[in-house]
Amino acid sequence: MSTYRSLALVLPLVMVVACAQHDSYAGDGRLIDNGITAAETRYVAEVGRVDLAHSGTAKFEFSGLPRTYFVVGLQMPARAALGADGRLRTGADVSFEIVRVDYGMVAVVTAPLREWTLSNRPHGDAAFAYLRRSQSYFDAFPEAHYRLTVTVNVPDPSLPPDSWVVLESAGWK
Repeated sequence: MSTYRSLALVLPLVMVVACAQHDSYAGDGRLIDNGITAAETRYVAEVGRVDLAHSGTAKFEFSGLPRTYFVVGLQMPARAALGADGRLRTGADVSFEIVRVDYGMVAVVTAPLREWTLSNRPHGDAAFAYLRRSQSYFDAFPEAHYRLTVTVNVPDPSLPPDSWVVLESAGWK
């Protein structure tokens, strides 16, 4: 059998297996697979909205994440989040706690948003903010059930209500 013919037979199988591993995602939000060719962010779990303009707590539950390494953060409108120096200009303070129900705490993040790292999107309409500490990252397991609690400790009324709690995994880079 020729090499091209072998590739033609094997490649569709590889694609099906790669895509099938996240079909089991369940719970709050949705899981986006940007594909195996994604350089920066292969998987994005948009878990749910959070209002940074008001104090409060939001709880989310989900399971079926792909077996990979994730960082937890906030996707915010870039127009509201960035100051002239390119840093977060808000005084808001947010906490995340991710618990694997059958295991215990897997990630804890708490800090004023001005201490978080920004990763701008290529299209420029949103910014992903995360705390660059080991507590922001965790290994996900497809069979695990997770509970994520987000607490807005110090609100910022100047921030619009369209921020999202997001989990991101790396791409091939």
